[in-house]
Amino acid sequence: MTKSASVEQSAPNKPPKLLAGELTPEVARDWENACSTYFMHKNINAEDQVKMIAFRMLDPCLHTWYLTQQAVLDVGTFTAYMTALKDAWLNTHWDTKLRRKVLGSHQGNRTFYEWALELQNQNTLLYGNTAHLSDIQLCNQLEARICKDLVVPILRVNLTDDLTLKKWIEEVKHLDDKRLEDLASHKKIAEDLHKSSKRPTFSTNKTSSSKTYNPSSSHLGALTETEHALLMKHRGCFKCRKFYVSHQSKECTDGMPEASSYKTLTETDTIAAKLKTKSVAAVTTVGAVMPSSVLDDGSDSEDDIILKKTRLLKPQT
Repeated sequence: MTKSASVEQSAPNKPPKLLAGELTPEVARDWENACSTYFMHKNINAEDQVKMIAFRMLDPCLHTWYLTQQAVLDVGTFTAYMTALKDAWLNTHWDTKLRRKVLGSHQGNRTFYEWALELQNQNTLLYGNTAHLSDIQLCNQLEARICKDLVVPILRVNLTDDLTLKKWIEEVKHLDDKRLEDLASHKKIAEDLHKSSKRPTFSTNKTSSSKTYNPSSSHLGALTETEHALLMKHRGCFKCRKFYVSHQSKECTDGMPEASSYKTLTETDTIAAKLKTKSVAAVTTVGAVMPSSVLDDGSDSEDDIILKKTRLLKPQT
């Protein structure tokens, strides 16, 4: 890859040097600016300007070019010298190509201000050339190629037509800054939601007995680790969530508990269920072993039968 030329100047009142390398539009602009600064500080007469800097071109090709054109260049203006230099050493149609680059540029994912500065810098390389864009043309170009998210905000604020290019760019920069802040805020909310969706939903509180499910919700939450362990230990059903039953979840016909009245299962619930199961079993056993003569004897009234059952159930002292 060919090395680009460069410009050196130790001080504004010292003649600059154009170092060897390929001449580009950017280097040509830097050379022109450095020379103009030197002329101003040293009060160099217009007719002497070219002669004062011509031999500061250190590239052999540029030096030879000047010698062959010296008779014409020395009597001309510095502006004519720069035009001849660009025509001779910049790529053919460089100005047309650069103008097309400016006109074809889009904001894309860049900030508006960064993009606007880039186009302004490229347009300055065309200064003094017929391809150079005026402020109005550049403003229209920026507005036409701006990102679509800025189109509506710009229309809403209704920027006046009498704004300078600088002021118009500043106003749009404020709108773009607000757009970027909103994007950053929305991104953070989305990231927080994504992180929260990955967190476990089960409870790790093994001692909570007062926890209730949201009454306004129709969805019953999943079993906690504690509930799951209690149902396993006390022959419970994972569907109806009852203890000491004779069925499993796949055979359960009781259905899920109501979410609005459901409370987290505790050890106290297992004790109550166990006592209730023993009481029902005792009554069933008495009915099964009662002699038929007791039930069929017409001499015993219904009250006598109930009294006998009670005595059988009463613990022996």
